[in-house]
Amino acid sequence: MHKFMTLNKSFALRLTGLLVENKTSKYLLEKISGLSHSALRNIFNENNKEVRLSTVAKAANVFDLSLSEFFSHEVFDLTKIEYE
Repeated sequence: MHKFMTLNKSFALRLTGLLVENKTSKYLLEKISGLSHSALRNIFNENNKEVRLSTVAKAANVFDLSLSEFFSHEVFDLTKIEYE
């Protein structure tokens, strides 16, 4: 039996991994990306099930990743993501 997660959870896990890997903080992610504090809080607290593509693009840009590079991580295995 597969354990499903929301797209937002996948996004939060990917961001957390990138923050650790790049030794940066959520505060710097917020400042560099231009994403609001509340938007990032909602992502990391998993208050949303989905994330806007523009939000993903802004976050990926902070780490100099294309969208395809950002989504090529195992947390985005479509067989394990819950859809509405």
